[in-house]
Amino acid sequence: MALVIFSGSALAVEYSAYEKKAFYDGFEGGMFYSLEQTLLQRGIPQAKTSKYVASLKGRLNRTQLENATWACVSKYTPQQLAASQKAVADECFAKWVDDFYGKNTDLINLLK
Repeated sequence: MALVIFSGSALAVEYSAYEKKAFYDGFEGGMFYSLEQTLLQRGIPQAKTSKYVASLKGRLNRTQLENATWACVSKYTPQQLAASQKAVADECFAKWVDDFYGKNTDLINLLK
């Protein structure tokens, strides 16, 4: 039993395809919702905000996102993910998010 617990913490946690999909659906939805709310709070008109967010969503390659982050995410149990979302996001997604926005700076013009 102790070996199984040790192995479980040292190796990737097994997630079903449904759990993995649900996790990334939540991440993706939260990322774009947060962005939209931030832009609206900064006074960007709804129409421009919606167009910008929709354009970014259109450029998101879900497979690349999962490939770039899953090894990190899968180190955590569902309970750990729920308890420390910000820490996991910072550790597992910060570089991907920076790269994603950096590659799509041309869309900033939609906000002007």
